[in-house]
Amino acid sequence: MGLLKNKQQEEKEAASVKRGVVRFSLSEKEYSVPMELVREVIYARSVNPLPGAPDYFEGVINLRGVVIPVIHLEKRLQVGLSKRAIDQTVFEHILIMEIDRKKVGFIVDRVMSVIVIEKEAVQPAQNLIELPLSVIEGVFQHKGKLVILLSLERLFTEETLQQVTEAIQYQKAVRGAP
Repeated sequence: MGLLKNKQQEEKEAASVKRGVVRFSLSEKEYSVPMELVREVIYARSVNPLPGAPDYFEGVINLRGVVIPVIHLEKRLQVGLSKRAIDQTVFEHILIMEIDRKKVGFIVDRVMSVIVIEKEAVQPAQNLIELPLSVIEGVFQHKGKLVILLSLERLFTEETLQQVTEAIQYQKAVRGAP
């Protein structure tokens, strides 16, 4: 019995020092988000725009009967391509994540893989001035490239969360959904 207990303890400790992340690209740069927040990855599809929404708020999609707001991550983070180039780029995937108990879609260029990293491999990113520091959880190396680990839940202020909620309610009202 003692051997089994030690094995279970070792597995629990090993799990606590590792972390799953979803790697994706934006403007040819690599980013990642914690795997536990990602609900699914879907191929990019037509998004229903909402009048008066901020530039980065692309609109909503209907995913198996659930209205999900979609945010253009590159525009929201203000990284990479110019607006004209963004509008001409073909995006392959939408990350469906759960943030503050709401499903939100994030348009990304391409989801590349799910990997497991050591928690100690993530280093602070104080020197990265391209992104707001509050959004960056850290940086780690994968296959010789730097990958920025994002905390997308930090993008959402109370105002942004209210906009997301209003967009969902508006779309439900337009479609006559309960």
